[in-house]
Amino acid sequence: MYSYLNGILAEKTPDIVVIDCGGIGHELKIPLSTFEQLPDVMETVKLFVYTYHNEEGTKLFGFYKKQEKELFKLLISVNRIGPKLALAIMSSMSIKELITAIISGNINVIAKTPGLGKKSAERLIVELKDKIEDISELDTERLKKSETSSDNEVNNVGGMWTEVESALTSLGYKNYEIRKALQSVTLSEKMSTQDVVKGCIKFIYLKRNEM
Repeated sequence: MYSYLNGILAEKTPDIVVIDCGGIGHELKIPLSTFEQLPDVMETVKLFVYTYHNEEGTKLFGFYKKQEKELFKLLISVNRIGPKLALAIMSSMSIKELITAIISGNINVIAKTPGLGKKSAERLIVELKDKIEDISELDTERLKKSETSSDNEVNNVGGMWTEVESALTSLGYKNYEIRKALQSVTLSEKMSTQDVVKGCIKFIYLKRNEM
């Protein structure tokens, strides 16, 4: 079982990275919160790893901060929330927003995640409200700073478009929803991939709930 991997970032997309450790490429699924903090390809990176086993085999999940890994473990401990849905939850809002929503019991914020719903969001809050504070040394100021940092600005709008589409597809959205969402969001060079993804998620959520 891996605790973390420290190697060369060989490949990265909003939902998957490949880390080269001694000539062996390890593929890890990641949330958007981790993607936004990654260095450039071919630079050294350290990701905390969670190893997941099921009937389909073994999958590795990577996180830039240990707190993200601990939060992921709490999410998948909730009944009917698997790794894919846990990543979707962590990618639908910032880590700080998610923790705040759980502690404050804000069902509506968490229920916006595709495939979750209010009943599951309520169960998540009930099961994790007393556990979430056990995530030690949660540095919310550093998380906030990393989310707003301009170091990760995407300078190629066309490349951002592709990354956003890939991220939304991995979160379970339909192609026609993604196309409409992308048409509704004005891309700029100063926007991060996570900013655009959040805007698209909000658009799709509102469209799904129109009368």
